[in-house]
Amino acid sequence: MTATAKSEALLLNFKSDTLTGVSRNTLRALSKKLGFSETQTIHFALARLNEDAQQADLEESYMPLTKDELAAIRKHEPKRRGRVISSLLR
Repeated sequence: MTATAKSEALLLNFKSDTLTGVSRNTLRALSKKLGFSETQTIHFALARLNEDAQQADLEESYMPLTKDELAAIRKHEPKRRGRVISSLLR
């Protein structure tokens, strides 16, 4: 372990299984199921939580389009050209 990694170590105290807590037995079972070490499982879970939180931030940053805005977009979209030839669909 390098000096940097050692200085960034975090002690994890386990709790009973709740919405905000995980027991050591649950971590062991999950690690076995995923084929990860317990440390890898914790890193994986935190990475997924981070990804979900960032995605939620992106989704919240855009307001839904109003009917007028949607109509304006549809008015300016390119018109379809050509026609469907039924002989190509056989």
